[in-house]
Amino acid sequence: MSACPWGAAAPLLLVLAGASGCAVDQDEEVGLYRAVLDATVPAPGAHEPAGPLSLRAAMALANRNNEQLATRGEDYVQALINQCRAADAFLPTLIFAPSYAVEERPTGALAASASGFRRVGGTVQRFEAPVTGEVNALRGGGDLANLRATEAAITERRELLVDLQATVLLDVAQVYYQVLRSERSVEVLRSALDLQEARVTDIERQLQNGLATRLSVAQFRAQRDGTRASVAQAEGDARNARIALALLLGVPAVAGKLTAGFAVPHDRPELGECERKALDERQDLHAAQAGVTAAREVVRVAVAQYYPSLTLDVTGFLYREDYADASRWSSLLAINLPIFAAGRIRADVRFAWSRWRQAVLEESSARRHVLRDVQTAHNNLQTTDRRIRDLRSEVDAAVDALRQAQSAFANSLATNLDVLTAQDRQLAAQLDLTAAEFDQAVFYLDVVRAVGGLQGFAAAGE
Repeated sequence: MSACPWGAAAPLLLVLAGASGCAVDQDEEVGLYRAVLDATVPAPGAHEPAGPLSLRAAMALANRNNEQLATRGEDYVQALINQCRAADAFLPTLIFAPSYAVEERPTGALAASASGFRRVGGTVQRFEAPVTGEVNALRGGGDLANLRATEAAITERRELLVDLQATVLLDVAQVYYQVLRSERSVEVLRSALDLQEARVTDIERQLQNGLATRLSVAQFRAQRDGTRASVAQAEGDARNARIALALLLGVPAVAGKLTAGFAVPHDRPELGECERKALDERQDLHAAQAGVTAAREVVRVAVAQYYPSLTLDVTGFLYREDYADASRWSSLLAINLPIFAAGRIRADVRFAWSRWRQAVLEESSARRHVLRDVQTAHNNLQTTDRRIRDLRSEVDAAVDALRQAQSAFANSLATNLDVLTAQDRQLAAQLDLTAAEFDQAVFYLDVVRAVGGLQGFAAAGE
């Protein structure tokens, strides 16, 4: 027994030390939820702030850089980790617990009690290196139910992640078209301002020649200055929209030209078909259904506490001071049957059933919200289609009315107020048509999102 007592356990100590020092691969962990997000939305190319930016490229940038998606992605990773933890309940645990004891060396009749100790001077010393294994042989099905609950939770977290992805993509489309709408408004207003500048110059020349009144000049100048104020407001709105878009995309700035997005298709599914597709494909509804499954398994976990559990412990000694006086191994089979814990278990079961009822109600609410989203989006798109047809007719009529008012004014058959009124109507009609055309694209994407297909749109070619 003169050899170092740690020698027999040294190899195992090195293995355990190496295992405990393993670092977690952060990129691999992040890759777990990136695989879900990137499955339908392609990776973005290099972003150039001053370069052109398409709608789908903007969606790809947001999918890559949005912090909300990353945060929800970590929820999905945590669900995967919980599944591993639940699966580990079926595996034995091994514990290495070496101990080293030093006591005063007994004398006389007490010396017999020092059996198994090594005598060193006036002390007795003892070193043991046991490895204990424990396995849960039976837990009333609770471990299996818990594993199924974690699997359902994984599905729930994955569907919630994809649902948030669709929400972010729709937000990108709305802000993208807000930029386009504001910049188109600037173009229309600037064009109107150029005409009004020319009109003011012309009316001032007529005043000098005695062919116009000061009232006419003042009215045309007021019209011009009002349009200038509208241009300034529209330019500010466009800058703010670009700032909001850059925030959504996770890039420093969006300074380049935005393309016109996409052409809204004329052939669209009917409302009933959209509702059926939404009930089949909406991710938030799938998440609610998975939540019901997980809650039902949690009920089984709680009920399993009423049943007896069986645990087997086996201990083997890698080293002991005196194997002649002590066993090399031992085992213990323990049965645990709750008797006085029934009140606590019943409370756990009641709580689990309550949570299941909540999950069922949430699933019912999610279903109704899905149908409401589809109906609202479909109605908004149809309404915008009708508005666009009427606004195009209104623009044509306003252009014709302005042309006639200018001709009548030139022939002294109308006043300058008639011309100004016609100009206002034409400008308002053009701005309304521009806004409605962009609304049509956004409402179409809203329909696509309502049926759960926005990721497919983002993955389509330009």
